[in-house]
Amino acid sequence: MSETGTPSAHPADRTGRRAEANGRAGETPPLEAIGLHRTYRGVAGPELHILRGLDLALARGESVAIVGASGAGKSTLLHLLGALDRPSAGLVLVGGTDISTLNDEAAAELRNRRIGFVFQFHHLLRDFTALENVAVPALIRGDDPAGAKSRAAGLLRQVGLGGRLGHKPRELSGGERQRAAVARALVNEPLILLADEPTGDLDADTSGDVQDLLLEMKERHGVALAVVTHNRELAAKADRVLRLREGILENV
Repeated sequence: MSETGTPSAHPADRTGRRAEANGRAGETPPLEAIGLHRTYRGVAGPELHILRGLDLALARGESVAIVGASGAGKSTLLHLLGALDRPSAGLVLVGGTDISTLNDEAAAELRNRRIGFVFQFHHLLRDFTALENVAVPALIRGDDPAGAKSRAAGLLRQVGLGGRLGHKPRELSGGERQRAAVARALVNEPLILLADEPTGDLDADTSGDVQDLLLEMKERHGVALAVVTHNRELAAKADRVLRLREGILENV
């Protein structure tokens, strides 16, 4: 099935039409999902089909909001797109690389280098400063520590935390922690930014600030952004809104 729920063409034809529709024909999309299925087998019950042949393509610099009822499989989808889980069938391509061909070590390297994650809860390391937290992915990649920290400091200034470099998470507000998490997601200059309910733990005013920051940083760094959200305001700010229902994505 296609994103609109109509019968699907051959995967190559679908991919070509989506790229052309985004005005980037001939350019490899940062992220594609083709015929994506995810099925879980219960111990005693029947198979549970979460995703049923789902298609998705994101162009460079595009933002897509994914909405849907609780339990529809939005976080499952994001985990598949981010190479945190593997599909039961279908393909996930990150920069043209089929992640199903990668072993666990290679998949971890791809996540580190090409995908930035922002979760509902910041997941900052509590004993590290904001600067150290943001630099961690670059240090894991093997970057020179001085260069990693310099890049981390620059990103923290971009997200409005230039005066908080030496502060630990407990010394930051909820919005500041999420801003640091956004900076950390971008430190390795990824192709894709994946955000799972990034404003779900914030008050209304702070939520609006973080929404605007995500979109500002998407534009500034030219990444593709896919955000799972229940927040209608955030969804309305995206280039496209897709609803996950009965295992496929529909245009909203």
